[in-house]
Formats: sequence, C-alpha cells, structure tokens
Amino acid sequence: MRPLRLMFEGFGSYRDETDVALHDVDFFVLTGPTGAGKSTVIDALCFALYGTVPRWGKKDAIRNALAPSVNEGRVCLVFEAAGGRYAAVRLLRRTAQGNVQTKEARLDRLDDSVPPDADLTKILENPVASVAEGDKMTGAVAELLGIGYEQFTQCVVLPQGRFAEFLQAKPSDRQDLLIQLLAYAVYEDVGQRARERAKVAKGRLDMIEKRRNELGTVTDDVVAAAGKRVTDLAALVPAVDEAVEKMAQVRTRWAEANATTKTAREQLADLAALRRPGDVVDLATRLADADEQITRRAAEKAEAEEAEAKAEAARADLPEHAELSRWRDAHTRLATLTPRLERLRAAATDAEAAEQAAGAGLATAEQALADAEAAQTAADRAHRAVALAADLAEGEPCPVCRQQVHDLPHHAVPADLDAARTAVKTAKSQVTAARKAHADAARSAATARAEVEGGQRQSDELAAELRAAPPLAEVEAALEKREAADAAVERARTRARAARRAVDDAQKERTALGAEEQRAWATLRAGRDRFVALGVPPVDGTDLAAAWQALLAWATAQRDELTARVDDLDRTERELAAEGTAARTALAALLSEHDVPLPERAKPDVVLGTALEGARRDHAALVETRSRSSALVAELEQAREEHRVAHLLGQLLKSTGFEAWLCAEALESLVTEASEILMQLSGGQYELHRDARNDLVVLDHNDAGTTRPVNTLSGGETFQASLALALALSHQVVGLSGGKRDLSSMFLDEGFGTLDESTLDTVAATLERLASETERMVGIVTHVPALAERVPVQFAVTRDGASSRLRRVEV
Repeated sequence: MRPLRLMFEGFGSYRDETDVALHDVDFFVLTGPTGAGKSTVIDALCFALYGTVPRWGKKDAIRNALAPSVNEGRVCLVFEAAGGRYAAVRLLRRTAQGNVQTKEARLDRLDDSVPPDADLTKILENPVASVAEGDKMTGAVAELLGIGYEQFTQCVVLPQGRFAEFLQAKPSDRQDLLIQLLAYAVYEDVGQRARERAKVAKGRLDMIEKRRNELGTVTDDVVAAAGKRVTDLAALVPAVDEAVEKMAQVRTRWAEANATTKTAREQLADLAALRRPGDVVDLATRLADADEQITRRAAEKAEAEEAEAKAEAARADLPEHAELSRWRDAHTRLATLTPRLERLRAAATDAEAAEQAAGAGLATAEQALADAEAAQTAADRAHRAVALAADLAEGEPCPVCRQQVHDLPHHAVPADLDAARTAVKTAKSQVTAARKAHADAARSAATARAEVEGGQRQSDELAAELRAAPPLAEVEAALEKREAADAAVERARTRARAARRAVDDAQKERTALGAEEQRAWATLRAGRDRFVALGVPPVDGTDLAAAWQALLAWATAQRDELTARVDDLDRTERELAAEGTAARTALAALLSEHDVPLPERAKPDVVLGTALEGARRDHAALVETRSRSSALVAELEQAREEHRVAHLLGQLLKSTGFEAWLCAEALESLVTEASEILMQLSGGQYELHRDARNDLVVLDHNDAGTTRPVNTLSGGETFQASLALALALSHQVVGLSGGKRDLSSMFLDEGFGTLDESTLDTVAATLERLASETERMVGIVTHVPALAERVPVQFAVTRDGASSRLRRVEV
C-alpha cells in the first residue's frame, strides 16, 4: 500500500480542508509544536482505511474523530495496492444528541490514467468499480492489503505508545502477526487443494480398478473365436439373400392372390348386404298427399286475399278516421267556447266602465290639488314676512337688507296660511290614491280585453277548421261507419296472413319430402355404384321402387357367380402360403446352424445383418477390451503415484508443526536482519536473538555478552530495538509472504528525542537508505530538528487556535 493523496476536513484538530500530496514523496517528516496536529495526519490515514485510530483506545470509539464544534467531517485516502489505484472515503456526522456516526464509507477502484496530482474531485469522479460500501468496507480493505487493523498498526503505522508492541509481544501473538504477514493462507490453500486432489485421485484410482475388474481377462483364443464367427456369418449372406429374393417373389404372388380374394369376398359381402330401404314404397304416397295439400292451401289463400281486397275497397271511399276525429273534436270545443266567450265580453265591458270611472275620479282629485296649491300661493304672498322669518338664521345676512341677523324675529303663523298648507297635503294624498285606483282598473280592463281577444281567436280558428266539415251528427255517423270498415279490413288481413302461412308450411313439407326423395335416389345410385367393377346396369326411369327391384335381381344373380370364383381364389392363396412357409422354414434351419434365431415375423436378411453387425461389434469390443486392459494397467500405476504424492503433501501442510516451523524460520530471518540493524544503531552494543521459547532477547556486548529480556531495556534502547525490528519486518515482508504482501509504506510516530546524536545520525541514515534503496515510502513524526533537517520533504504543522494547518516545505 502506497498513499498518493490524503484529504481530510473537520477531522481531529483540522477544521478546514487539508490536502496532502504524497505521490512524489519517498521520505517525508511531519514537524511542528506539541499539540499542533502532527499525529492527526497519520490518524487520518489509518482512519480512512480501517475506520478507527489506535490513540482512541476502542475500535468503535469515533467520537474524537470530528473537530470541536464541527457537525460533519470527511477523510479520503487515494492509494495504490495490488497493482491498482483505490480511494477509501469516510464521511462523519454529529447527531442532535451529540453522538458521532459514520454517514458514509466506501472503497472504490479508480481510473489509473488520471494523474495523481490532478484535482481531487476529478480523481474521485467516475470510479471504475465500487469495491465495498458501509460495514463491508473495512473487511474489503483488509482483504485488499492482506492485513487487518492490528497488523497494520504494527508493521505499517507505528503510533505513539505502541512502537514496541511487536518487540515485546508474546510469542503466540507475534506468531499470529507473522501468520498474517506471511500469507500463511496460501499454504493452507495449497494443503486443502492437495487433500482435495488426493481425494479425487483416490476416486480415480478406485474407478480405474473397478473398470479393470469389469473388463475381465480377454485371451487371444477368445478374440480368434469371435473373428471366426464374423467370417462364418459373412459367408451366409449370399445364400440368405437368394432365399429372401425367392421368398419375396412368392410373397408378391400370394399378396396379389390375397388381394384379389379379399376384393371378391368384399364384393360378395356387399352383394349380400344390399337391401332396399323400408320406406321407399311409402315415400310416393306421402309425396302425393303433400302436392294435394299445397293445391288446397293455395285455393284458400286466393279466397282470403280476394276478401281482403274487397274490404279494403269498401273502406277506400270513406273519409279518413283521423280527419273525422279532428272534426268531432272541433265541434265539441266550439260548443264549449261560445258561452265562455260571452261571459268574457261582459266582464271586459264592466272592467272598461270601472276604468273610466277611476279616470274621472283622478281628474277631480288633480283639480282639487291645483285649487289647494293656488290658495296656498295666495296665502304665502299675503304673509311673506312669516315665510321669510322662517328661513332666517342668527349670524347670517338678511336676504332683503343684507344686514347681519342678530335676533330672530317671531311671527305667529296665521290660521288661513296653516289651513291652506293642510289642504294641499290632503289633496296630494287623494291624488296618489286616485292614481293607484286608476292604474289597477286599467290593468284589469287590459286583462279582460286580452282574454276576450284570445277566446275570439280560438273561436275563429275552430270556425275556419269546420268550414268544410259536415254537422256534428253526420260526423259521428261517418266515424262509426269508418271504425266498422277498419275492423272488417283487419279481420280480412288476419285471415289472408294465416292462409299464406299455411301455403308456406305445405310447400316446406313438400320440399322436405323432395329432399328425402333425392336422398332415396342418391342411396340407390350409391348402392349401385359400389358394383361398377362387376358390370352393374345403370339406373333408369323415375319409378324408385322398380329401380330398386331391378338392382336386387341383378345382385342375386351376380352373387351366385362370384361365390364359385372365391373358392378358386382361396385354393390358389393356400398353395402360395404353403410354398412361402416351406422356404422360410428351410432358411430358419440354416440360420439356426450358426446360432442365429429367426423370430416369427422378422426378415431373415435383416436378422442375419444384425447378427453379423453384432458379431463384428463383439469382436471389435474384445480387441478394444484387450487393448484397454493393457492401458489401464499403466493408468493404474500413474493414479497410485498421484494419490500418494497429493495425500502426503496434504498431510504435511495440515500439520500445525509446519505453521510453527514456518513462523520460526521467518522470525529467525527477521531477528538476524534486525540484529544487524540494532548493532549499527547501538554502536555495536546490542544484538537481537530469540530463545528456545521464541521470546526475543538482547545480547549486551558491553556487559560481557549478557543476555537480557527486551523489557529490561531503557526507553531509548527499546526504541532502537523496536525500530530495528520494524525496519527488518518492512524490508522482508514481501519476500517472506511470497509476494502476497506488498507493504510499500512505513509511518513512524515516536519520540526520536530519546536518541543521542550518534544514534540519531545512524537512524536517519538507515531510514534514508530504506526509502531510497527499497522504493518504500517512509514518513516520520518528530520534534528533533537534526532529524527533520535531513528529510528531503517536510510538512510543517501549525495551529492557530481554531484549526490545525499543514504546509509543505521543500528542503
């Protein structure tokens, strides 16, 4: 796994988006003051892959992932692994209750053609494939890298406080890590496949032995006997073919005789079965009766239709029923309307008189009003001062002298002026009442006149309608006569329809008998046509019974002649059958001499051909069996060897001792290289060894080669030993895993300040060599300026109170 880009936002102490480009970096250092956020960068890388960080303690404790007062955060790592480019993305969200949850987690395969220094959005868009999402992502990362979270934090990311875990681990824990790193599953897979192959080989071995036992032993004598039988049967073919041809000739002659006999017997049976239908005699009588019935029904129909025509002619001279009914209704309505019209005229005269009286009353009231208003005008003129005083107001100018009015004058209203005003009011009320009475009388008179006009209009219309009509008594008499004529016509029509239906029924019955007659003649002709081959005479005449009698007489004579002919045909057929049976018996005896049975209805040449083909197959099978038996012996030996090798390999790889041996060899190789590195780091003081229980110990050359447990080392010494072991593990993991683990990155987050200047120089040189010679990315976190200055790429980390910030510094 080699990181290319690392982006995080709202993660840890980083509130703002931070993009770390690592695609062109082999050796880098993170520097900055304590608490600035250097280790958070390594945490982000680990969290993007596995969803947790060693410093948080529990694997599922992600509440520290979000920066303070930030509700959402994200981490994205673009990296190369297993020959491809991938992106691990995790999004975080703070809930309303303050809990932190993973909103999204996904692992995508990316397009390798996009440059790693391109915009991160372009790199992430349009992934080639989605590898895993949600809870399945962490497992997919472990499968892709070949190691899980525990192994990743011991050989790729060495976090603060856990640097010495692999050094001080129990032998069993250290072996578990080595099993993961060594891809021991490959050996388990090989062992499983070997055991499966052994099982398959055993099955194949059993099958070959079974087949060999089933084949049995085939000797040369058996093969020779089978060959001789093929020769003998082949020699019989010409004789059998000749006999079969002769039998075929006899069979053809017998088949012809049999067919002729069969035809003669069928003709004889048909002649014996020829019968005249029982209803032939009765059919003529029924036909005559049907014709007579048609004649009688036709006469009745003509009589009924004549009566119908007479009834319609008698009615034709009478007026139409609808016209008579209309005249009668008009007479009745006019008789009712005449007295009513008289009453309407009288009412209209009364209404007009009332209207004239109301008009006279209105004129009188209007004259009285005019007189009262004239009297009031005279009184007002006589008493103008009173009228003028009534209109004055204090402070307003007088309309006569234009002087301002200070005191209102008081004038009593004279009695005659008051009476004149009262008389005007009374006259106006009387005029209003008279006008209403006159309007009501005018409406009543108009309504009465309209009713009279409507009644008169109806009377005129009825009179016009009856102008050409006879009197009512004549209309009623004519209407009664018309109704009687209509009834007579309907009765005549009903009788005529019944007569016509009777004629139709008689004709249908005659037609049905005609069809029956045609069928009878067709039956006669069909019976006659069956004997055309025997020379039957044609059917003549129109007498069906006579025609049948002639056909039956001919059939009787023909039957006697055909009976004698059938006897001769039977004798010839029996002679040919006996000849064929003798020939088949002789051929069956010939085949039986060579053990070839001849079934009753089987063809001898086919039976011989089948037997010959079977003999050839048997001979070829025996030859093949003898050859296969020899081949199975060699195949059996090869199967035994395959089973032995696969079984032995499966049992060896199944043993737990192989796992322990493999881990011991790997640990020995790691300890040897780590010891060399430790000698360099410690100035030749310490060597690293493993004891009989696979515990790691150090050999102290400054103390006369004393062996010490690794947990007795000081902090600086422990760091040197752990670093030596980590460097050796990082260097050898590819070779030890057979190429299954390619951990091409290492990140060290540890206090290098415990090292003296000489050791620090050695450590720096070792890390430089690891990065340059192995093409492995090495990243370190340190506060030591002397070490940071030697690293070609530095990332300076600062914190301004609100957020941590990262800046790349080229040295």
